This record gives sequence, C-alpha cells and structure tokens, in this order.
Amino acid sequence: MSSSEKGDFYFGISDKKIYICFFEKGQSNFRETIDFEIPDSLNNNLNFKIILNLLKKNIKKIEKKLGFFLIDGNISIKSDTYQRFLFSTKNIFDEKKLNKEVITNILQSSIQKFNIDEQKLSIIHIIINKYFIDNKVYNFFPGDIKFKKIILEIELICLNKNLINKVKKLFSECNINVNKIVAYDYTKKFLENNLDKTMCLSAHKVLSGINQSEVCLENNIPKKHGFFYRIFHFFG
Repeated sequence: MSSSEKGDFYFGISDKKIYICFFEKGQSNFRETIDFEIPDSLNNNLNFKIILNLLKKNIKKIEKKLGFFLIDGNISIKSDTYQRFLFSTKNIFDEKKLNKEVITNILQSSIQKFNIDEQKLSIIHIIINKYFIDNKVYNFFPGDIKFKKIILEIELICLNKNLINKVKKLFSECNINVNKIVAYDYTKKFLENNLDKTMCLSAHKVLSGINQSEVCLENNIPKKHGFFYRIFHFFG
C-alpha cells in the first residue's frame, strides 16, 4: 500500500534541522516523526549534497519504521526570507453578478503585476482578508450578489524564489513529489499555543483548510488552462 492511501507526510525545514512527520488519515497529530540536524541553510550551495544525503538516509529510516514507501509530501519552510505584503485593488463595473470568475480575474491581474515587480520572490499564500462591495464589508466571499464596485484587501505571503527552487530540487533528487509548500511564519499563528518545533503541525492545520480566506492554488493543472482553472478549494 502506498503512503498516500495511509496518510500524509510533512517536512519541516529550517536553517538548522529537517523534520519528517507522518499523519494518518483523519488525524490532527502525527503518528511518527524523525528529525536531523543540517550543517547550514540550503542557501549555501556547498551544503546541498550533504543535506541531500542526510535527507535520503532519514527518509529510509522513517520508511523502515512505518513499513511503506514515502512518495510525496508537503513542506513547511522557516526562513528569514519570509515577507508579507498587504494591498487593495479596486474595480468598477456595470452592474454584474459576483462569482468566482470575477474574483479570479481580479486576483490574476494583481498577481501578474506583483510577479513583475518582485521577481526574486515566490508567492506561497494568497489571502483575501476583506471584500468591500458597494460600501458593504464582508470577511468572506458573500456569494452570488449583484454589484457595481468591489475592493479586495489582499495579503500575499512570500519566500525567496531561489530557496523554493532549491527545496524543489532537493526533493526531486530524492524522487519525492512535492504537493504543497507553506511558510511556517504564516502557518504557526493557527496553533493556539504557537508551539510547533516540527513546523508540521501548523502546516497540516492550514492545508486542512483552517483559514477560509486563503486562496489555494493547484500546482499540477497544465499551464494552458490558465489561472482560473488553478483555483483550488477557493470557497471552502
């Protein structure tokens, strides 16, 4: 039986340690965990091969403990490259019906501009904090209503693009498919006591949909389908 049928693997990565945690289906706490120290951050190219060998070794250890192979996982990253951006975007239309496509098109335009201006960053999380629709304020998508003016308060959580590419390469070398990447400095606020040394508990909570305001993008949809088809679990 594959790991995906039994549960989910999470990896917590910081400048000092990597944690591997396994969550059984439907459980909010991990069943098994293993951790190991790394010589320095992934930003140091000289350490890449050392970290790769350590990761391969410890993947084998947890596979042996659990009795099945690790084929994919989610990654939580703690990094001082973490950045948070808040901005608003305003659009005025002839009266029309509010739906997912309208919101997606507004997001697409904002994110394209951001990516042009901030080429060294990767967007990890997209959150719509508020909807201002014809002078009414909504904390969540209000559903199919008619409107003319809309303002979205958007929050973007980012990490260094070079770091993200190195993490993806690291797991590719281990033949591990990366499902989702999250930023620990964002996810940790969803734990009551804010304590999560593995960086995996908070990631599991966020990827289980704790924040209804977050827009999650599906990474595996072919590019030809465009941004609209890449919205995933948008309205929870």
